Amino acid sequence: MGETFSVHLDRIDEAVEAAIPGAAFKAMEHLRQVAVNRTPLDDSPLRSSAYVEATPDGADVVYDSVYARYQHYEHLHHEVGERLYLSTSVVSETPKVIGILTAELGKEIG
Repeated sequence: MGETFSVHLDRIDEAVEAAIPGAAFKAMEHLRQVAVNRTPLDDSPLRSSAYVEATPDGADVVYDSVYARYQHYEHLHHEVGERLYLSTSVVSETPKVIGILTAELGKEIG
């Protein structure tokens, strides 16, 4: 008579949801690298304080420095690096971040 076709969307959903933390971590690691290259270079450990932290919903780029916010937002003169180093990286790297997420999640649904 007819053919039967079934799709197991629950399995696909589960696989993608399970892959989100790893994919997000990889994407945010790219963002961290770009942001660190834009981070002001001085005598402090500001650049080395940046890391990626896994979260239940994905991952975050964190600068674990007491004056990271000051360096980011204030109008300071930097010989190397720039203010808004993380914000400008988010804007410029969004297509690349989305590409990394798409590629990593695509591996799960092959």
